[in-house]
Amino acid sequence: MDHVDERERTVALASLDSSIRKLEKTLTSVELKGSSTTVVSKRLQALRIGRAALQSVWLSRPYTYSAEEANEAKHIIASLEPSLQAMASKFKPGSSQATLLARRIRSLELALQALGEM
Repeated sequence: MDHVDERERTVALASLDSSIRKLEKTLTSVELKGSSTTVVSKRLQALRIGRAALQSVWLSRPYTYSAEEANEAKHIIASLEPSLQAMASKFKPGSSQATLLARRIRSLELALQALGEM
């Protein structure tokens, strides 16, 4: 994890923050519809744990999650990658959507690495 330069760290954390905000809005929308929030809630929590792991490794911030929570977050984050990879092929290379998706995928990969160190 030390080999990641400052710019990539900043981009990865910003990407995770964006994903978290998006899921928070989705959670609110799902709650208003009265639908089940289980999947969205678990994904949101997994991304928060992943972000905390990165902040712990890179910024020396305290990591307050248990090994069990980290393990569950790893499984959830890993399950998101295949669908994101599949989406990547639908966007024109170099487009803003492709760039955003590539950043999101990289941030999830880094979160998985950080969770592996917890």
